[in-house]
Formats: sequence, structure tokens, C-alpha cells
Amino acid sequence: MSEIRKWCCGPDGLPDFDKMTAFMDRHDRSSRFDAAGWAIFFIWIGVAWLADVGIGAGLLGVAAITLGMQGLRKVCRVPVDGFWVLVGMGFAIAGFWQWLDIQRPLAPFILIAAGVGLLIWKAWPRSRQ
Repeated sequence: MSEIRKWCCGPDGLPDFDKMTAFMDRHDRSSRFDAAGWAIFFIWIGVAWLADVGIGAGLLGVAAITLGMQGLRKVCRVPVDGFWVLVGMGFAIAGFWQWLDIQRPLAPFILIAAGVGLLIWKAWPRSRQ
């Protein structure tokens, strides 16, 4: 909380209303993007279900929505959520996996990739600056 207080106050320690207004505007836009993304998601699920497009195409559509919304956030200068980028990429991989009808299970590959990623992230020495 103190970081927000430092950020929204001027050098004299008093609230900087311009900074606070900009913060609230960015937060409000973020909420609108989230609501729009969920709305498009529900519409896609309904359309995919009615059209019986199959699980692979359904997952690819969800991936397109998830990654598209994060791309739109980036273009509109709203903070991008890395978690949702990762989830969107997971949906894309799973969708292509189903669409191409690959016979091997996907879960072991995901577990291996997660383990390698965790190992690199936590155990790899970081360069000193």
C-alpha cells in the first residue's frame, strides 16, 4: 500500500490528483477489457457448441480470444497479464494438438516443459549488473 501512496503523492507528500485520476482511468479500462474478453469468450463457447466445431477448433478459438485480448491491452497501453498470455499459449497448443489428432498424450510434454522452465527460472545463474 505504501508504494501506491508514494506513487500517487507529489514531492511535497500531498496527493497528486492527476496521477490518481490516470491510475483510476487505467484500472477502469482494464476492467472493461476483462469484461469484454469474458463476453466474447461466452459468445464463442455458445457458437462453437451450436456449430459443433470440435474440441480442437473450440480450444483454438479460446486461444485466439485470450491472446487477442492481451494484444489489444498492449496496443491500448493497458497492462498485459503474463499469466493470461501463458494460458492462451496453452490453449493454442492444446487446440493444435487436438486438431492435428496427435496420438501421444499432451500432459507429459506440459509437465516436462514446466519443469525445464522452472529449473531455468530458479536455478540458472542470473547475470550480475
